Amino acid sequence: MKQRIWMLPHRDDFLRQRTRKVKQVGSAQQQLTVDFFDTWEIVAAYGIAAPQIGSGLRAFIWKGEGMEEPEVIFNPKILRARGEIKDYDGCLSVPGVYCPTRRAEMIEWTGLTAQGEQFRRKHEGFDARILQHEIDHLDGVLFIDRLDDLADGYSLTESEPDENGDTHFEHVPLTEELTAFIQRFQRPIPAHALVW
Repeated sequence: MKQRIWMLPHRDDFLRQRTRKVKQVGSAQQQLTVDFFDTWEIVAAYGIAAPQIGSGLRAFIWKGEGMEEPEVIFNPKILRARGEIKDYDGCLSVPGVYCPTRRAEMIEWTGLTAQGEQFRRKHEGFDARILQHEIDHLDGVLFIDRLDDLADGYSLTESEPDENGDTHFEHVPLTEELTAFIQRFQRPIPAHALVW
């Protein structure tokens, strides 16, 4: 079933909780998989973590570069991380805000597929960033917790339609009100999360 995306400020308490590991892929996990795919159809994102749709299970759906279809992962865990890359992050739970974060350039990680099969993989670049972002959600961490400086952040404003009726999105510096909102909800990175 399609689920609503949980957002700040109303769901801050739930979004900050650490998720529970899945002991086996059973009926509850199969229902979560259905919910992920149904919700995926109505949002524009590279990933959705279980807490964003109201589940406390350690799971997410994602679609990396070169993947034809998104996949659901249970119990993801980063085993190794190397390098560092700084780029912009955004999040469905903090809509309309984009800020640079530092993340590992390469990760080696493990988890279970939706069929319950164990795997071990390595990803670099943009895919590694997506995975780290989603795993952060499962540890109660939002991308706003990883900001060095809000000065480079921006929001998007839709332009008026041009002569062809097309609209475009323009980067707009964060307002004082939006900056204060982000600062209000920033939290220290917990010890169990990957720290840079």
